[in-house]
Amino acid sequence: MMSDTNTNKPKTRHALKMAMKDRQVLAMLLLGLASGLPYAAVGGTLNAWLSTVDVKPVAIGLLSWAFLAYAFKFMWASAFQSRKTPFNLNIGPRRFWMFVFLVLITLGLFVLSFSNPPNDLARIGLISVLIAVFSASFDIVLAAWRIEVARDDTHLDILSTVEQFGYRIASLIGGFVALLLADQIGWRLTFLGGTALMGLTVIGVLLAKPTQVKETSEAFIRQGQNLTDKQRRLGTVLILMGWAVGFYLIASFMHGALTDPDNHSARDFIRYQGPIVVGVTVIWLGVVSAGMIYLNTNQPPQTRPAEDNGVLSILYQAIVEPMMELIGRLRWAVILVLAVVLSYRFTDLIWGSFAYPFYLGENYGALGHSLTEVGFASKLMGVIATILGIALGGLAMLRFGRMPVFFVGAVLAASTNLLFADLAIGAPVTDKFLGLSQLDDLFAVFQLDIRMARLTTVIFFENIAVGLASAASIAYLSSIVNKDYAAVQYALLVSLVMLLGVLGRPTIGAIIESDGFAKAFIICAALGGVASVLALIEWIRVAKTAAHNPAKE
Repeated sequence: MMSDTNTNKPKTRHALKMAMKDRQVLAMLLLGLASGLPYAAVGGTLNAWLSTVDVKPVAIGLLSWAFLAYAFKFMWASAFQSRKTPFNLNIGPRRFWMFVFLVLITLGLFVLSFSNPPNDLARIGLISVLIAVFSASFDIVLAAWRIEVARDDTHLDILSTVEQFGYRIASLIGGFVALLLADQIGWRLTFLGGTALMGLTVIGVLLAKPTQVKETSEAFIRQGQNLTDKQRRLGTVLILMGWAVGFYLIASFMHGALTDPDNHSARDFIRYQGPIVVGVTVIWLGVVSAGMIYLNTNQPPQTRPAEDNGVLSILYQAIVEPMMELIGRLRWAVILVLAVVLSYRFTDLIWGSFAYPFYLGENYGALGHSLTEVGFASKLMGVIATILGIALGGLAMLRFGRMPVFFVGAVLAASTNLLFADLAIGAPVTDKFLGLSQLDDLFAVFQLDIRMARLTTVIFFENIAVGLASAASIAYLSSIVNKDYAAVQYALLVSLVMLLGVLGRPTIGAIIESDGFAKAFIICAALGGVASVLALIEWIRVAKTAAHNPAKE
């Protein structure tokens, strides 16, 4: 290892020198900022605004369904596969679409700035959905540009790292900075400032180099080669029909709950229609793909016709092929894998929309902190803790392996919900810990009272746990994809990671309104316990697989 370190020093110095001088690195920083700002604005700043004007938690949970656009963005990713620039413009297709979506996002944020909550929540919801769709589409194109413009693996690593740095800066601006500004100048001017910053990120598009990747004419059928064209088209249509039903159920309930909340129960929706949504979007995809694998295995080879570039063929390649390969490789273990993926990040994803109502609100056991206090504890110390957690997760995986850290991350992410439950009932356990560790005296040195000591300590520990779990989750998802389908399979799995957390938010909002934050946190901890058990079973499965296939370890 020592010799490797010495060997890599000149390469590291060269990479850093290249990064300092490379125009594409600066472009990537601005584009990473552009990627993160809409999510921070709609998922963070807007929620804080709504919390300060007494919008009910269940409504905030419903509005957070705008993030389903990120969960399902793989569905329309194939629309941007073409490397032909619209209108034959000489700027490259990636730069064209990035510019278009940046303009649309900026316009959406500008309109959102003149909202008047708690009035017109349906209009706010519609604008939020449009911003989320445009932002998710921007991310699709940005990922394609980053991969295509990279000169080599080192350059790609630099661009990927800088993109995440820009994204983290956006989180800091949309959280800590936005809360400080809102405390001083109000929400409207704060949103307008964010809109102006979003507009300035278009400079990144101007700095970005056009990609020069040529179209290929390779045959696209790699999975299901024995299927007829009719069978492939039918399978694709069946999956799309299921997704259409799921989207209709979500959209119709979201509209009804925002316009007529008395007759639309989020708890009833999740209880009765939630399983249908998961069934027609996730389970149905697996069932149809498994059926196509069966047909492909049990019928004679087909004579390959000329390549079909129709819409259904593109969607077959983008959606069905990756799922068929995943199921064909994992076989029955895919059920466990999908259960782990669906549940692993449930507790922290479902909690995200209610952080501001809990920190800022006065009801249901909320803490009643000021914007400045929450900005310091959550958006400054919390971001530092998340980065620390990611670093600890990475080091732990090097020392102990991926799956042990994956399991421990699930346990920690679930357990830290109990710390928030303790805060909601007056913090008896947290106060005892602060006293025994004398951290309360340390906070007092910086003129932070016991309430701030409680909030900052709990947020710090929770974000370390989430950071560690996130690092392990990314490593795990990356380990189960096939390199030939890495982009699409990873997008599918990441989408599944978000699905239950986003869908479950209205129900948790209803529980908060009826039983308070403390019970909601305890329920989240229990659900996290289920994810921990599944992660343990998956660890055992992976270990057994590695024991039987040592060459693949």
